[in-house]
Amino acid sequence: MQNNRESQSCYDSIYDRVIKYQVRAECREPLHIGSGEKEQGEILIHPVEDRPFIPATGIAGAFREHFTDEELRNEMFGNVNENGSDGSRIRFCDGFFEKASVETELRPHVKIDGETGTCQSNVVKGAAISSGQKFEIESVAVGSEFAFSVYIFEKERSYEKPFEEALEALHCGNIQFGGQKSNGCGYVKLASVKKSVYTMTDENDRKQWPKEEKAMRDITAEITDKAEAQDQRLHFELSGKTEGAILVKAVSIADYSENAPDAQNIVNHRKEYMIPASSLKGIIRSQMEKIAVYKGMGLEIIDDIFGTCADDNSGGKRGEIKFFDCVVGNTTDNDRVKAQARIHIDKFTGGVISQALFSEKPAYGSLVIRVDMENADNYAGNALLLMALRDLGMGILPVGSGSSIGRGYLTCDRLKISKGSEVLAEIDLKAGKVVEGAAVIEEYIGFTDGGIRNGTDS
Repeated sequence: MQNNRESQSCYDSIYDRVIKYQVRAECREPLHIGSGEKEQGEILIHPVEDRPFIPATGIAGAFREHFTDEELRNEMFGNVNENGSDGSRIRFCDGFFEKASVETELRPHVKIDGETGTCQSNVVKGAAISSGQKFEIESVAVGSEFAFSVYIFEKERSYEKPFEEALEALHCGNIQFGGQKSNGCGYVKLASVKKSVYTMTDENDRKQWPKEEKAMRDITAEITDKAEAQDQRLHFELSGKTEGAILVKAVSIADYSENAPDAQNIVNHRKEYMIPASSLKGIIRSQMEKIAVYKGMGLEIIDDIFGTCADDNSGGKRGEIKFFDCVVGNTTDNDRVKAQARIHIDKFTGGVISQALFSEKPAYGSLVIRVDMENADNYAGNALLLMALRDLGMGILPVGSGSSIGRGYLTCDRLKISKGSEVLAEIDLKAGKVVEGAAVIEEYIGFTDGGIRNGTDS
């Protein structure tokens, strides 16, 4: 009789199978989860654990957005409709960063008015704060690790395979966490994935489920080995070196000694000198706009590529282009560079302003600039990006400050386009010739002639 009652209770339960995942991931790019409390973009700190964390809602939202099958998405994550709320079949837990590995960085940003080309200050929609002309964004640094758990509750239909495919998408970069996504933030790689399955029609599983005592199986290799096949984005890589010095100024100087410079190039937590993704995005967007206007394409295509902010008339649109931080040279060589002394000149007299001596410490060396396009079929957008990167690599566009004194110019030798791991095209910029994929490049460029974009006449 006892066995019959147990069997009957299983058939009456709201689920007959529970799958638990324990996921540990490592940030391969900076990750920003904002607190939303102040204007300076501080990261979210857990009030009890006193360490950075990713709320379960943020993790769930990122995974939910990945699922394009509306029926499957609503079944797994729940749906609010006119009949009320359908229950979710999946539950996420907060993701906590490990104290031993977590590092943070503070990056400077400026907001530019696209019409005037100058800094602007706006009131943030729905908040009693304003975004100033200059502001800082705090992020969890590359290499920091965090862990979270996921539970899937199944009844009649299995969600195991779709969720594991989503884990593959997370590892290959099709899912990002947090904000500042267009600046390359939020990409992670899976360090460990463990899994246990509780079958509620099995007596032993039912006994182990309340305390979750069942041994977990490591499925990391199964997930990561399949992940690469999901990457269908276009990857643009521009490789070369600085022509002279480059200076993208840091937020502040940590060294206050007598020999410390007044300004130096920004460095990450690893002390690597770098060009932040936000700086590259501003430079490339400006050049793409100029090329689009010259080609008679209109600026709507730029909004499609970079996205738009929400305002009173629209809800905004997510962009399809991603930029990444670019490391300049190596730390040892750049640390040896001596600060350069400069003076302020009085514009009226042409003389030196008294007590206006200052020093700057720029960076030098080789670099690789990376940009991703999510929509590989946006040929016109790909062409605009290709031409803008070409201009940057040929030293037409400067990066950072001091262009009037020769700083910020690059001399690059290679521009490569790949889809996933497959190389589609490569240009030798020094020789001025296409090494591989001439047909691909001609197809892209053809969509910019005569105001043609995205395969249709404008």
